[in-house]
Amino acid sequence: MQDLVPPPFLGPEHEEAARAATAEGAVALVISPSGIVLHLRDDKPGIPNPGRWSLFGGAIEDGGSPAEALIRELEEELGLVEFDARPLWRLVDTCGDGRLLTLFEVHTPLTPEQPTLTEGEELAAFTPDEALRPNLAHFCRQVLERYDAAASPR
Repeated sequence: MQDLVPPPFLGPEHEEAARAATAEGAVALVISPSGIVLHLRDDKPGIPNPGRWSLFGGAIEDGGSPAEALIRELEEELGLVEFDARPLWRLVDTCGDGRLLTLFEVHTPLTPEQPTLTEGEELAAFTPDEALRPNLAHFCRQVLERYDAAASPR
């Protein structure tokens, strides 16, 4: 997996907000046979989007790429090492820490019972409609509202 050409922005407001972003990260919209997999963030101060359901991911380390951050974070947070990924969009977590995020669509044959959650309070799979019901991180809601599972090539 390479980061050759950055994916498009989720919308013009994200392109504008990206100019003020001082840090970057990578996040994954994880698709399993059971549906869209999300995790409930720890409800503790000092982390972006505490106590909300969100996508998996984290910061890009110095000199790293979004793809490298994605691989590292999915292994750290889920123990996920085998998956197919493609970049979808870039967006800014304007209600979290203001980080510019590269979003990847990640397909895995694992069901939510198989990975080991090492970060967050809970892990669950949702249908596209169900995924919009819990208390979501704002950027996660924006992604899920735009994502069309039927258009996915896999």
